[in-house]
This record gives sequence, structure tokens and C-alpha cells, in this order.
Amino acid sequence: MNKDIPLTIESITDADEKECRISSAKQIESVLHNIAEAGTNTALYYNSKRDFIMTTILDLDEDGLWVEQGRSATENHHITESHKITAVSSHHHVKVQFVVNAASSVTYDGQPAFFLPMPTSLYRLQRREYFRLSLLPAEQLRCIIDVARPKGPDTSAEVTQRTMPVMDISGGGVGLAFMEGETDFVQGETYSNCQIDLPEIGSIYVTIVIKNIVPLSTNKLGKTLKRAGCEFKNIDGPTTVKLQRFITDKQRLMAANASASLL
Repeated sequence: MNKDIPLTIESITDADEKECRISSAKQIESVLHNIAEAGTNTALYYNSKRDFIMTTILDLDEDGLWVEQGRSATENHHITESHKITAVSSHHHVKVQFVVNAASSVTYDGQPAFFLPMPTSLYRLQRREYFRLSLLPAEQLRCIIDVARPKGPDTSAEVTQRTMPVMDISGGGVGLAFMEGETDFVQGETYSNCQIDLPEIGSIYVTIVIKNIVPLSTNKLGKTLKRAGCEFKNIDGPTTVKLQRFITDKQRLMAANASASLL
């Protein structure tokens, strides 16, 4: 199964500079042309990477590329005022990231657009896994899931709704905490229409597949707390955008708190 790639900004390492950097103008144009033809979502980060809009590449030539403007005139204005813009997209299921120093407000095919100068370098960043955002119990992130429990050997299963704490979340899946005996997850099982409420973002509804179950600790009553590692299945574009915004906001808050603790 091909996973949607979360369009969050990646930190460029020394290894990335050697292995992932593309500096050939022809190769850069080829990658961006394929992204434009596929209509692949692209995130434009501005305001020192603190804000972004979702857009698509409309067209390009050897000098630069035209991309759709956002819905907010205020956001569009801030983008044209930015001196550094980071674009994140994907190419053949690999994350693509590049930086430009300006965005001009222009018209393309009779519609408002941005014109970005052609980047001098581009990174194709293939990570083994998504960034996993660990959550504290106090953050109150919960997943509502319909779980079937057998009523007896000769009766059909009873479906009950369970609200489960989210231990961690990423663009590719979620880790759920549960007590042994309360919920009987089985590796490989699929659960549809699971609801996760993202504070200040909104609710998402996802299908999850149980990929692994790991025991964490045992209480005084002998019951074991476990973590179910779940993968999102066939996640759609709007849900990916909400997840991306939630994770980005949390990363930003964590970085701000870390900086404040050093003062």
C-alpha cells in the first residue's frame, strides 16, 4: 500500500546533502514537471516556517514555476513579503523539498497565482518512517473506535464503542493504549470510521490496521497495559492536511517551550 506523505519540513543533514541533493537544472525541472502533471499537493511554508498553505504547481519553465494562491488574501500577502519560502511535495512517493527566496503575485491563465524562481537545488528525502509525535496523558487526545466483543460461543459478536488514549500519532498511524482484557485487539484486524479529535483542528475519521501489540507495564492487579501500533489505511487528502497541521503546531510549541527553558 502506498502511504500519503506528510508534507512537514525535514531537517537537512550532512548525509542528505550528499545523498539526496539534486543540483542539475534539468533534473530539477523534470521532478517539478512530474509533480505539476500529477497535480500533487504542495505545502508552501512562510513566516520563518511557522505558517503554510496547501497548493499545487500549475506550470513551470526554465526560469521558475507558477503555483496556486491560497484562499486568504492576508496569507497570500504574507507569502509575497517573505524572503524565504520552503516548498514540500512528493515525487514517486518520495518527499521533495526545496527553498526559494521570493514569491511574486502574478496571473496565470486568468487566475491569481504565485511565481517562484526555479530553485538551484532540490532534495528527494526518502525516510524509513514518519515523524512520531509522542503525547502526554494530560493532552487528552482520544480515539473513538467500534470494537467487537463476543457475547458467547453461540451468539454473534456485540459491537461496543470504546474511547482509547492516544500515546503517539504520525502521518502514517497512531499508537493506542489499552488494558489487557478490556479490549481484545488482534494483529492484522482492521477498524473503520475511527474518530480522533484534534484540538483546535477538528475531527478526523480514519481506518486503522493493527500492526503490532506491545506490553508496557503490569499493575498491582496483574493487568497489563499495552500499546497497539496502528497504521492508517487509505487516508485521504483533507485528513492528511489536518494531521500535518496538528503535528506541525505541536512541534512548534515544543520548540518554543524548549527555547523558553534555556532563557
